[in-house]
Amino acid sequence: MDLLYGGWEAMQTKAFFLQALTPVHPGTGQVSGSVIDLPVAREAATGFPLIPASSLKGVLRDGRTDEAANKVFGSPEQMGELTLTDARLLLLPVRSYAGTFALITCPLVLQRWRRDAEALGLSLELPQPSITGEEVLAGSAIQYNHQVILEDIDLRVKGSSEALAKAISGLLFGKEEQGLMERLALVSNDVFSYFCQTGLEVIARVRLESASKTVASGALWYEEAVPAEAVFSCFAIAKDAAHFAELHRRPYLQIGGEASVGRGLLRVLGGV
Repeated sequence: MDLLYGGWEAMQTKAFFLQALTPVHPGTGQVSGSVIDLPVAREAATGFPLIPASSLKGVLRDGRTDEAANKVFGSPEQMGELTLTDARLLLLPVRSYAGTFALITCPLVLQRWRRDAEALGLSLELPQPSITGEEVLAGSAIQYNHQVILEDIDLRVKGSSEALAKAISGLLFGKEEQGLMERLALVSNDVFSYFCQTGLEVIARVRLESASKTVASGALWYEEAVPAEAVFSCFAIAKDAAHFAELHRRPYLQIGGEASVGRGLLRVLGGV
């Protein structure tokens, strides 16, 4: 889609998505001073986890410094022709009494997603259901006796999430993906916010003494991570639509540290 950008000629816009294949730690780069030594990056206003655009751009660039990479991603002498937004959380996996886990989202997330897409000249055909309090729109696999039980919260099923699941599944996968169709849950903004604060993984890490292979003194810390199966949404803006090929140059991306232990793997999905 074309739009005017910064006084330049018409720009091209693309929406794409990132699905976590393993737990992801998009860190803040600093110790929090709380029980969690290394928290994930979050939006200041909502507290929702995000992947900073700078992290995404660095991974996509993959250390290249040639002229072509400088044109797309920028250099100290020139601004890059590909702009990325922060990747915001769209779907969060949460343990469910039925169906193993649910993929939850909320009206606020969907409203902001649709608003931003429209501002960038894209049209997302999404239902606009309303949900409040302890209600939920849910897929069939996660329902039990007209309830959805997520961790320690019991929610009353108001209706099916099928229409919303079809729309999101089409954007992410280009088809109806059975796992999403059965597990999608639209919860209230308050419930989604609660799980964004309490439903992430907390991973204990230690450093071993090289000689004895025992835990070094004072070498225990706790990291926060967004669980596997989470989905983030992002927008790319470019002067030339050919630059969007950079988004799919590799089958997966690795965000954050701990690549040697398999964390931080994401795959790029869809595109509008």
